[in-house]
Amino acid sequence: MTSIRERAAIFLEQHDRKELAVGQHDWRYYAGGAGDPVLLLSGGAGIGIGWLDLAPALASRFRTIAPDYPPSVGSCAELVDGLVAILDAEGIEQAHVVGQSAGGMFAELLSRRAPDRVRSLILSSTGLYGPEDVDRLRMRVETTLATPWPETQEAIRTALRSTWQDSDDAEFWIEQVLSATDSGGSEGSANSYRLLLELAEGVDELMRGPAWDGPTLIFRADDDPLITGAHTGRLRDLHPGCDFRTFPSGGHSLLISRTADYVELVTETLSRT
Repeated sequence: MTSIRERAAIFLEQHDRKELAVGQHDWRYYAGGAGDPVLLLSGGAGIGIGWLDLAPALASRFRTIAPDYPPSVGSCAELVDGLVAILDAEGIEQAHVVGQSAGGMFAELLSRRAPDRVRSLILSSTGLYGPEDVDRLRMRVETTLATPWPETQEAIRTALRSTWQDSDDAEFWIEQVLSATDSGGSEGSANSYRLLLELAEGVDELMRGPAWDGPTLIFRADDDPLITGAHTGRLRDLHPGCDFRTFPSGGHSLLISRTADYVELVTETLSRT
């Protein structure tokens, strides 16, 4: 069986690492493969290498773009502007968009701001935060800024070990996340929570607005400890005609816990849209 580090090496060999300045933010992203473009949006850690098991599986039929989120981005508008700028830089008029966790929330925002740039939505282990999350997220911002960075790093490490406790590759992923967050320090980590807080505070307006109405797949695990049924329910309300699937188990990180199932479902969905 191929090790996680060997799979990471394959991903890096198949993808060019590119850089793009958008306003005051420096974006980095991985681009590889050939065919219809697919924009891959990772969760809150914002690491493009998180798609190392999906992107190579798509490479023969699709061109994949996997951004790292700049830690300096502190608003959803700035984040979506950066994603659109990457599509522009790559000459992509329209892309399939796959979003995991927070990346699914950002995919929803992209489909609102630039609906003509989206060909389909595939949203995994995600939903929309709401009023029940505002106090928690606001406290995360405040605590992150008030806590010495080494203590925050240790808290991140502990949380990730809890989330990925059943994965043989957990230590590799913890290494990747800590490396990415270290570049932004406390302010960068606080920004990742600010994005989610902005989403939670603005969810009522989002729910009132017209949603993108193209082909949409939403899937999750029944035992996801981070995204509740209420969170996912908001997305389903916005996309009543979506294809909705569930796995009985797999937790929050389905691409890690159920790699073969994830790749098969996404590949099959992309192939028919």
